Amino acid sequence: MSEPEKIFPPSKFIKEALAKRGLTQTDFAVIVGRYPSTISNYIAKETISIEFAKELELVLGETAEYWLGLENKFRLSQIGDLDDSIKRRNSFVQDYPLKDMQKRGWISKTDDFNRLEKELNAFFESNLTDRSLEAATTFKRTLKQEDLNSAEKAWLYRAEHLANILQVGPYKETQFDALLRLLKRAVKSSKAVHKITDVLHRFGVRFVIIEPLPRAKIDGAAFWLDENSPVVALSLRFDNIGSFWFALMHELMHVKYRDFWGAFAVDNFENGESNDVEDRANREAAEFLVPQDRLNDFIDAHGPYYSRELINDFATQLEVHPGIIVGQLQHKKEIGFDKHHSLMAKVRELATMTAFTDGWGHPVPQVKFNIEEG
Repeated sequence: MSEPEKIFPPSKFIKEALAKRGLTQTDFAVIVGRYPSTISNYIAKETISIEFAKELELVLGETAEYWLGLENKFRLSQIGDLDDSIKRRNSFVQDYPLKDMQKRGWISKTDDFNRLEKELNAFFESNLTDRSLEAATTFKRTLKQEDLNSAEKAWLYRAEHLANILQVGPYKETQFDALLRLLKRAVKSSKAVHKITDVLHRFGVRFVIIEPLPRAKIDGAAFWLDENSPVVALSLRFDNIGSFWFALMHELMHVKYRDFWGAFAVDNFENGESNDVEDRANREAAEFLVPQDRLNDFIDAHGPYYSRELINDFATQLEVHPGIIVGQLQHKKEIGFDKHHSLMAKVRELATMTAFTDGWGHPVPQVKFNIEEG
């Protein structure tokens, strides 16, 4: 490895240029009309003002920019130790949602960057200096963008942290149909949403709800802590019964088929890409909520005019909440998202009453990390 270039002070070049012309500092002072002590002071302090640089140009031949450049280069070389510190701080501030994570209580509210680095390493289970956030986990993204942004990664890791805290028995895979039957009873009423957590945990599916960070456009995720511990995480960024049930059932279909084993299935239903796995999850989630042949018959008979009365009657026939019918019509682009708001019951408050929740003013669940001091 070659040695780094040694940077010399500008005085060295000034003295060499004077000697080359047979001049002393006193001679130079006489030529430019200054006191010799003034010139000596400039040279001793390695200070080159614009005026002094112009005088050097006129007497010694190099441009004023050259002499100013020598001083700047030398001074910059003296603060090299500051570079790494600023780079690290810049990385923290620009690459990670620090303020949002601190605001949510996920990491300490400290300006000590050594402490922050250790906490972020522990949070992301990675070494930030290696820039290897993706190394620990492979992400499956159903969005058009290739990579998750930092806020979305933080949201997912937080979901994993909370899921690890939950005391839930092993997954009862052979009883998945029984789980669906119990959930089917709950789609009739918005008030039944608070029972979902108990039902999922009874069958070994861990359930967490996490308010999204700004810029985290995630509706839900499904992943596995181990082969017997599936996790469904929802963001509830859209507070209505149709979005809640579709997101929940979509993620449960990923659990049913053990999709993306060893990875996260991450879903944004506004802007998702189409592939066989996601299409299947969408199809089976929709079919669970509203038999699609019945829905298509309803659309053929009444579209594009869907009154409140028609939707309520259809929901009564199917024994589902009318907001779920509205959600399905929206999903099929039969109606806009601005239609039938009164039927789209809000469920966030009910859901977070029983689910392990992080956000919306709930007490912050404490996750213990092993942070090495020193």
